[in-house]
Amino acid sequence: MTVADPKEQAIPATAFPQLDEQDLAAVYPLAVCETYGDGQAVFRAGDADIDLFVVESGALDILNPADRDRLITTHGPGEFAGDVDLLTRRPVIVTAVARGPQTRLLRVPGARLRELLNRVPRLGEKLIVAFQVRREMLARAGVLGLKVVGPGTCRDTTVVREFLYKNFVPFTWYDSASDQGRAALAGWGSPRKSPIIECGDGRLLTNPTLRELAQCAGVWRECPNQAVDLAVVGAGPAGITAAVYGASEGLSTVVLDRLGPGGQAGGSSKIENFIGFPAGLSGAELATRGVLQMLKFGARMVAPVNVDVLEPGGVRGGGEPHTLRLDCGARVQARAVLVASGVRWRRLEAAGAERFERAGVYYACTSVEALLHDAQDVAVVGAGNSAGQAAMHLAECCRDRRVHMFVRHKLGPGMSQYLSGRIRATRNIEVHEETEVSAVLGERRVEAVELKSRGDGGARMRLALGAVFVFIGAEPDAPWLGDSVARDALGYLLTGTDALKSGRWPLANREPCPLETTLPGVLAAGDIRSGSTKRVGFAVGDGSLAITCVHRLRALEA
Repeated sequence: MTVADPKEQAIPATAFPQLDEQDLAAVYPLAVCETYGDGQAVFRAGDADIDLFVVESGALDILNPADRDRLITTHGPGEFAGDVDLLTRRPVIVTAVARGPQTRLLRVPGARLRELLNRVPRLGEKLIVAFQVRREMLARAGVLGLKVVGPGTCRDTTVVREFLYKNFVPFTWYDSASDQGRAALAGWGSPRKSPIIECGDGRLLTNPTLRELAQCAGVWRECPNQAVDLAVVGAGPAGITAAVYGASEGLSTVVLDRLGPGGQAGGSSKIENFIGFPAGLSGAELATRGVLQMLKFGARMVAPVNVDVLEPGGVRGGGEPHTLRLDCGARVQARAVLVASGVRWRRLEAAGAERFERAGVYYACTSVEALLHDAQDVAVVGAGNSAGQAAMHLAECCRDRRVHMFVRHKLGPGMSQYLSGRIRATRNIEVHEETEVSAVLGERRVEAVELKSRGDGGARMRLALGAVFVFIGAEPDAPWLGDSVARDALGYLLTGTDALKSGRWPLANREPCPLETTLPGVLAAGDIRSGSTKRVGFAVGDGSLAITCVHRLRALEA
């Protein structure tokens, strides 16, 4: 293996493992052998549903067509081509070309890849880790994937970038005010509207809908009319965990999400108190790993899609499936439904905040948003862990900026102790307690905020800054359920003993399982469940417990 222009980044050994004789022995029964001549394309960028190719002899060049076919790497005997797109089945972003007078490849059909991953765990681990590390390396390398051109402080541009980032679609963004952005727009005929997205097949989209963008990126294939054992609504930690456990235990599983994987945790720049990751990981990394796991076991991910209506099935315990009507026109029938749609952040009730939403006022803090405001002073509003993680990320990624943290009461009670202590010890974070944002000010971009003290007789002051990141509490996010299930006073779904005590549990022959709502066969997990602790670890526990409930319900139907 050789890697061209690695941008001075170290090349992890796990990115390009060489398969040994034992690995190849596992590949041979599932593969066909093919021979390619020098310069012959094995697959091209934009091809979907590609197969796994293992080099038996000769060499395979991997080229980046988004960067004038620059050589990325060359695979030699015992090495293999591919990354996460082998599991997602999306169009690939690179081209593979045979090198040498004769290149012999072992070709494992994509339909049998999951069989290989699960039947030979040792080899499966090598492949999965390599897929993930390769995609991370490519993402750091520069020009890659779709091309997005639009103003940095434009709401529509931010929506496009957030969607692609959340669905781990490689893309390169150019601010339309930059030299590269202007050159790209000129090459496309200087369109008047933006953002402009160049798809892998060369098509241009102007300010597309999320569904159109998903089709361009290969995320969206079709509207899925299907019958499954388990339908999971929401692809946050609880939903993804349930999909991993459900699919690995033989349940046909589909996950539906209005935007993409990650949920509320996907907007976190760094999660440090999740077991097994002492150095922490971002919400996007957690989501990516979880999705690859569930795809490995055969679960299906469908996004962007909204559930319009739930049509209850066996409310009296007859075992009839529930039906989910989707906004794309399809119906999903499910023996069990898990509501894991989480919460949505409350909007900042300050004059001007709505005008700058996603264009200076943000309800997430990932690299997508933080990149836009390098070297600018910024604000974080909130006092929980998400707000604390955002403040630390913004302070660490740009030491020259000052991060102002606005807290309505006191910093500490609603945040993990390690995090509040770290915030107070960080030089470029300034905590303003007993302080609220009353207005967001600016002409074409955010320029300042007006603050109101909750003490000192309501004193007001103005503070210049470039962006506001908001994490001020949340509301349950399942409007499609309506009044079909019982809720607590705040709108969260009652489950288990709370559902039983509500007086709305309809069955006399059994009690609800711990995560079952007042609608038999409909479960709730994670942040949307009444009484849950708003932590990633708790949501993951809920997701695994949900599958125990599903098995119990299936046993009762038998």
